[in-house]
Amino acid sequence: MKKQLVILLISAVILSCTATKTVKTTDEAVGIKQKTSNPNNPYIYKNGYKNWKIKPNLIIQDADSTYLNELRFNAVFSAMYTQKLMFDKYGKWDKEIWLEGDSTPILIWENRQLIDSNPELFTVAATGTESITEMFASVNVFNSKKQDCFSQQYPAKDTLIHFFATAIRNLKSNHTFYTQYWKLKTQHSEEQYRTVAP
Repeated sequence: MKKQLVILLISAVILSCTATKTVKTTDEAVGIKQKTSNPNNPYIYKNGYKNWKIKPNLIIQDADSTYLNELRFNAVFSAMYTQKLMFDKYGKWDKEIWLEGDSTPILIWENRQLIDSNPELFTVAATGTESITEMFASVNVFNSKKQDCFSQQYPAKDTLIHFFATAIRNLKSNHTFYTQYWKLKTQHSEEQYRTVAP
């Protein structure tokens, strides 16, 4: 009985230390800190971020509504970090979505294996925002059953967060993604202009 109690206490101490460390990583800035002139984002982080958070976004379609959980990396050097890391690892996106009135696309990669130890295929929607009030790169991830992978109940949520956080820290400085991305934006702008022009 005494032996079981000691094992239980040791396990509790180990688990509490692990949990504290995991929670801490969400608030610790990583990467190369650079000063900005923006009071809302006084610092941005090259190959890093100030912190990350999961933000539930309300989605309304027809008469139905649901929350989708978005993983956001705040105060990044580029709002395209999540798009770039996906491009660098998996190549060109499968499709893009342009929301009405938005000048930046959501890039979609379908059926990609994100976790080496798990053969499951995921769909990733990567985007970001650069504005005077916000600066973040973000992703939504869905498994093959269309489940939201950043929901509290999803068993591999922490593994996926670690995948994206690590990939941002290890981004390469090549410009192949940016060349493809700006080509896409230019084409879209020209198409928009043609539909509006008399």
